[in-house]
Amino acid sequence: MTTNNSAHPIFLMTKPWEDNANPIWLASSVSLIRNIEKFKFPGKLGSDRKKQIISLVTKDLLAMDGLSNPYLIKGEDLSYLEKEFLIEHFFSSQQFSQAHSGDGFFIDDSGEFIVSINLRDHLHLQLIDCKGELENTWSRLVKIETTLGKNINYSYQTKFGFLTADPTECGTALIVTVYLQVPGLIHTEKIDEILEKYDDESLTITGIQGNPTEIVGDILMVRNNYTLGITEENIVSSLRSFTTKILLEEQSTRIQIKQSNNIEFKDKVSRAFGILIHSYQIEAVEALNALSLLKFGIDANWVVGIDNKQINQLIFNCHRAHLLSQFTEKINKEDIPHKRSEYIHKALKNVQLAV
Repeated sequence: MTTNNSAHPIFLMTKPWEDNANPIWLASSVSLIRNIEKFKFPGKLGSDRKKQIISLVTKDLLAMDGLSNPYLIKGEDLSYLEKEFLIEHFFSSQQFSQAHSGDGFFIDDSGEFIVSINLRDHLHLQLIDCKGELENTWSRLVKIETTLGKNINYSYQTKFGFLTADPTECGTALIVTVYLQVPGLIHTEKIDEILEKYDDESLTITGIQGNPTEIVGDILMVRNNYTLGITEENIVSSLRSFTTKILLEEQSTRIQIKQSNNIEFKDKVSRAFGILIHSYQIEAVEALNALSLLKFGIDANWVVGIDNKQINQLIFNCHRAHLLSQFTEKINKEDIPHKRSEYIHKALKNVQLAV
């Protein structure tokens, strides 16, 4: 039996994507990994030493300016569903679900900031952004990290930079990820040609599940490959340059599709709309794929009664934990696909095809 506990503070966080009306740029995530000098990595630490780190870090974070009602959540106090909610909300590939005694999460009400404590590394500081303000987000995170570093000595070596549990993340220990929704390039089968055209070995491009060949919801996940031997400025600049090129290619492809009155693409959008409004049950992957095409239809003026802001909310909220947070009653696992369909039906009740 899956239950919902909507009283937990994490369910009340602001959802940054609720104000995102961008048809292509879904979100970005900027992370800095830090470990504290004279402490072993978390995998080698006992519970008492982990709690010492939590106490040390939390004191400074609570006193920091610029955070909105910050608070600490201990790993052992979160249910599996609540951990899954955090994974979805912060687009995290970290093992939030394995957090237990001695691990923790420091969050504020903005819904943009999280510090994971004592998972793979002592500190994983992260900001998410849904406005396309990549450089500003990076600058904000650096300010937080620098302020925290005034009272905490980070593990650092001149040769290897900031030391991390994963040696491939040493150096700047900066991870930047951008999420782009590009149905035009994918469904016209131009995507491989475009990625080859702008090939950059410093970047990794996959789907949201980490698979380079399976693109769910037409969403590309672009992140930096290297953290050592490169500056933070170069990492951010490379991501900005590459994603801007992909954005322009997607915009150009969309214009061509609309101007040519592409019948095959209209059919894809119409079929996606039919699946979304008529399905009795729907899995998350199928919903994301159909919602991406419906979102394309909005941009092409083939779909009316909903805007990009609303469809972006739907794309995020149809994920399992976010979906379940919408309900107060207990939901059986096998009923989740049906509840997802009901939720989507309600959200699309005023939507019509205009093709």
